[in-house]
Amino acid sequence: MSETYNIGILGAGAFASRRHLPALQSDPRANVVAACRRDPDALATFADHFQIPGRYADWQEMLEDASLDGVLIATPHDQHYAQAKAALEKGLHVLMEKPMALRGDEAQELADLARVLGRSLTVAFNPPYWRHTHALRAGIAAGRVGDLETVDIRISVSAAAVFGKAPMPETMPGVVRPTLFRADPAANGGGNLMDGGGHLFSELLWVTGRAPLAVSALMDATPDDMRAVICVRLEGNLLATITAVADSAYSTRRIRSTYDGSQGTAIATGLPYRITWRTDQGEETIAENDLPAVATPVSDWLDSFETGHGPLGSPEHGVLVTKLLAAAYEAARTGRVVGL
Repeated sequence: MSETYNIGILGAGAFASRRHLPALQSDPRANVVAACRRDPDALATFADHFQIPGRYADWQEMLEDASLDGVLIATPHDQHYAQAKAALEKGLHVLMEKPMALRGDEAQELADLARVLGRSLTVAFNPPYWRHTHALRAGIAAGRVGDLETVDIRISVSAAAVFGKAPMPETMPGVVRPTLFRADPAANGGGNLMDGGGHLFSELLWVTGRAPLAVSALMDATPDDMRAVICVRLEGNLLATITAVADSAYSTRRIRSTYDGSQGTAIATGLPYRITWRTDQGEETIAENDLPAVATPVSDWLDSFETGHGPLGSPEHGVLVTKLLAAAYEAARTGRVVGL
């Protein structure tokens, strides 16, 4: 029988309530015993809903006082590094929301610390936990589209409200209302690219398996971008473009990834996700739900406690994404190509 682990929540907010808490409470290995948030009313609402006994306004007090095996970090981005470092130094396993940190050297320090201390550090990017990106990764590695020549990943959403640029809808999901930390470039670490762009970089790296070499970027504004176009040069003479728009006037989310190879093309669209493989032999489309299931960030994290195997959302992957994000902002700010 699997062991039960005491888990604490740093950042008892809207996102944690709708993504990670249901997964934690449905896994018999996880016992959520503590939650931290500075707003006492929101903390009470969150903790009452999930029946969490330990309640803290100060995250350092929670790490000192609560009996924990691991923590989920879902706080504003500028807090991730210090909180993850402190948790690892306390001997805790860490599941953290993206980005790992705001600087590449900070992310690398966390990865090195987790390795030295033998703790699981899992970064909850989406692509390592999506069925369709696993299928893309496997098909491209098997040569289904031949040698990759170009990649184009783009997302267009109507998310201005969470950046404080439009009224917040009353229908926003989550047990508590979202905060507006993303409207503060210091707390967010940048603009839309820092908030959601990590998933796009994660997909590029996860699916292609190529190391990034250099980055150029155009943004509508820095550091509080809402629209950005990034070009990444990867090993093997592969060029990729990433386009992220957060203030679209079109209400429906539009997501499209195209992987062009010497013998065909793979196209992923969402939501819901589906993959279309196109070659000279014909065309095949597969829906996400028809693909084999993969782990969730929570189940993968808890698995790694017991197996010692690195998680899909590995710290090494998180470090590369952090370095790409930092390079993109430097490139947009300076107008130069930035090497990694």
